[in-house]
Amino acid sequence: MRCYFINLDREETRRAHMEQALAGLDFERVTAIDGRLEPPTNKGLTRFELACLNSHRAAWSKFLATAAPFSCFLEDDVHFSTGFAEFVGEEDWIPADADAVKLDTFFNPVMLGRPVAVAKGRRLARLFTRHESCAAYILSRKGAETFLRATENPTLPVDYIVFPEDPAKHRLILYQLAPAAAIQDSLYLRHYDRGRNFASAIGKLDVAKPAGKRRKLSFTLRREAERLYRQIFKAKRMIVNRVGRGLRPEIVPFQ
Repeated sequence: MRCYFINLDREETRRAHMEQALAGLDFERVTAIDGRLEPPTNKGLTRFELACLNSHRAAWSKFLATAAPFSCFLEDDVHFSTGFAEFVGEEDWIPADADAVKLDTFFNPVMLGRPVAVAKGRRLARLFTRHESCAAYILSRKGAETFLRATENPTLPVDYIVFPEDPAKHRLILYQLAPAAAIQDSLYLRHYDRGRNFASAIGKLDVAKPAGKRRKLSFTLRREAERLYRQIFKAKRMIVNRVGRGLRPEIVPFQ
């Protein structure tokens, strides 16, 4: 299985880190779109979020230009467990119906179904809730085609689309590897006191802001209404998962 790692031209240290970490595996570097060079956006995304999303889209397109059934996609600040190579070296452990398999963890509570398989000493289970980040994941061809369509006119960051609040609502079949076999550098530092302490390549405060008092008020009201809707939706989904599916929140560890 080929691994595509997304990397900015100006991030040479991260490139060297990934090339060393992936040595011996089939991998290809994908040149990331630089948000610093892009204009501000009014899509509800910062230009850095939009650049990140389009960088993932470029990697998916590269995958679909091949005949491979699955590929792995990586951001350039991840660290891997010693067993990571086994998961990208073989494909027979991946369920045939998978749109995506998440290989990393963000340590936020998630709800997983019963294990469908024990993959090389780890659980592989359906993911029924949002799990943040797109740092390390596998896509099937169907998954890549689905996410390319879903991101044609995006209003959310890439990880909100690939690993959304309610995958079942979007008719997505997502799986989670547990314990995770990959972790982002910042989380590695925070939880394990290990890592490289890479500087962030993403700007946060870059959303185009509305001008004028009325527009600002409208913007604020709309944002608050959307937040309230998300909270109500999240509570409803929690009830469905806990009562209907018998699931319980858990945090996926890294090992």
